[in-house]
Amino acid sequence: MSDRKILEAVADIAYTAGHKKYTSGDSRQDISDFIWWAEEFEKIHLNTDWGYEDYILKIDEFTRQKIREAVRDRRR
Repeated sequence: MSDRKILEAVADIAYTAGHKKYTSGDSRQDISDFIWWAEEFEKIHLNTDWGYEDYILKIDEFTRQKIREAVRDRRR
């Protein structure tokens, strides 16, 4: 997986998180999480044909799910 793909995924995840006003209260942890999430997203979609699938829709859905999980985990 290329650095460019990871960087694009991190930027898209951070954009969506910001748009949803997501924060854990620890910006360093958030950035670390966004990097891990981007790596996970790229691994999941290693063989995805982005000519057929909608990248923005998929990364948005993925990010929203990761935010829900993070919020749920913090409440425990």
